Amino acid sequence: ASASTCSHCGKQREGLKKCSVCKKAAYCGAECQKAAWKKHKKTCPPPPSRDDVIGKINASRATKDWAGVLKWEGRMEEMMAEALSDTDRAAILRQFSIAHSEGYNSTGSKVHALCEVGLEERRI
Repeated sequence: ASASTCSHCGKQREGLKKCSVCKKAAYCGAECQKAAWKKHKKTCPPPPSRDDVIGKINASRATKDWAGVLKWEGRMEEMMAEALSDTDRAAILRQFSIAHSEGYNSTGSKVHALCEVGLEERRI
């Protein structure tokens, strides 16, 4: 793991905690995050909604932008945690699985194949 810089105090260290909203700003701990919040909240965009992410995945699929599909993979875990029902979680998995299947079939990329296998294992 490489060292990162605290968004508040500027110290470089490993294991900084990221802002739970934007996931971009990083802090040494709760003290630095709390001290920085008044300024940070002005520029802290919330992560995109589930519908926005699914829309972007579908747009990436339509244009065969397979790197675009991979870009949203990290948000999938958060969406799964936020999902209110098993039906919602299944819909999220299905969208990512279809996108990775198409990505693999189009590019032969092992990254898409591994993502697809991981998603299928979660469905079982």
